[in-house]
Amino acid sequence: MIQRIQTVYLFLAAVIMFSMIFFPFVEIIDAGDRYYRFDLHGIHEGMGETARLIQSVLPLRFLVLVTAILSLGIIFLYKRRILQIRLCVFNMVLMAGFYALFFFYLYHLNQEVDTETINYKIPLVFPAISIILAYLAIRNITRDELLVRSYDRIR
Repeated sequence: MIQRIQTVYLFLAAVIMFSMIFFPFVEIIDAGDRYYRFDLHGIHEGMGETARLIQSVLPLRFLVLVTAILSLGIIFLYKRRILQIRLCVFNMVLMAGFYALFFFYLYHLNQEVDTETINYKIPLVFPAISIILAYLAIRNITRDELLVRSYDRIR
């Protein structure tokens, strides 16, 4: 059962969530032409090697890593399909929680900084894509469960 399509969906969701480590989410320029970068390593003021860490976003980093590892772990629970479905739903809730925590940090940054320009980057949609992939995995896991139950009825 590990060669099923839900394995591909869950693996892609894990890869997408792991890739968020390498890219910034938001770039902010304030009224004083100061540059801020928000990624999983923290909120930094300045560019390049002179960037200064303003705020750590360790809970956000932890959440991203947990969702990626959970997506990989769900793949190997193929013999326990109901548990797979429940963990996929839990993973989707965690991915939605990413957005809540992200906007919490962004709101507090906006309170401290007089923002002039906010540039949202592409990796900000990665959790939404992962939610969609987890939903597709749930649909296929449910289909497998119904197929197994129908075979049990025939016996």
